[in-house]
Amino acid sequence: MTTSRVLVVEDDLNVRRFIQMTLDPLEVELVHCGTLAEARRSLESAGASVVITDLSLPDGPGQDLLAWIRDRTVASAAAPASTLACRTVVFSGGLNTTIERQLEALGVWRVLHKPSSVGALTACVSEALASVAAAPAAPAGPPARALDPVNDFFGGNRVLYDTYRQACSVQFGADLRTGDAAVAARDCEALRHVAHNLKSVLTMLGEADAAECARSTEEHAAAGARDAMVQGWQRLRALIAGLI
Repeated sequence: MTTSRVLVVEDDLNVRRFIQMTLDPLEVELVHCGTLAEARRSLESAGASVVITDLSLPDGPGQDLLAWIRDRTVASAAAPASTLACRTVVFSGGLNTTIERQLEALGVWRVLHKPSSVGALTACVSEALASVAAAPAAPAGPPARALDPVNDFFGGNRVLYDTYRQACSVQFGADLRTGDAAVAARDCEALRHVAHNLKSVLTMLGEADAAECARSTEEHAAAGARDAMVQGWQRLRALIAGLI
C-alpha cells in the first residue's frame, strides 16, 4: 500500500515538531519545507495528498502557494494522475474573517487556528486523507474561481479599489525604473525586492498573470539565476507597462 505524502510548509521548528509528533501515529510520509520555493519544488517533483501551510513564510505569504496549487490543479483537472490534486490546510495564528474569505476563494479545504489541539490536527489530516482517497481526481476545496479583487481585498468597495489601482499605476513607473536599474547592474537582491513588492500589489489588483510572473522573477533573483531573472523581468516589465 502506498504511503500518503503530507507536505508541511512551516519555518518554525517548534511548530514542525508539534506536527511531526501529532501525525506520527497516522503513518504518513511527512515532508517539511521552510519556504514557498522549497514547497513548489517538492510538489512539482512528487506531489502530496495533503498540504499544511502557514501564511507567513520567509519568502512570501502562504496565499501565493495556495494560488499556485489552485491554478495548477484546475489546469490539470483532466489528468487524473495530477500530482497537485491535493487537500490544502492552512495552519496559522493570523486568521480573521477577511483572510478566511480569501482562503475560501483559493480553494482551501480546511483552516486550523494556532494553537490547535492534537485531536483537532489529527482529525483534520485524517479527514483530508479520507477525502482524497474517496475522490482522488477531485479538485481540492470548493469549486475554484478567479479572485475578485474588489470583493476579496477591498470589501466590495469599487471606489476604493479604483483609487488604489490609480495610485499603483503612478507608482509602476518608478518600479519599472528601479527594476531596470537592478537588471542593468545584475543586482539579484535589488530585483528580488522589486519583484516581491510587485507580486503582492498585482495580486491585490487581480492581475494574476503579472503576479505569477513577478513571483517567478523573484524566485530566479533569489536563486541568483541572473539570465532567467533578466528574462523574467523583461516579460514582467511588458505586462506592467500595459497596465499603466
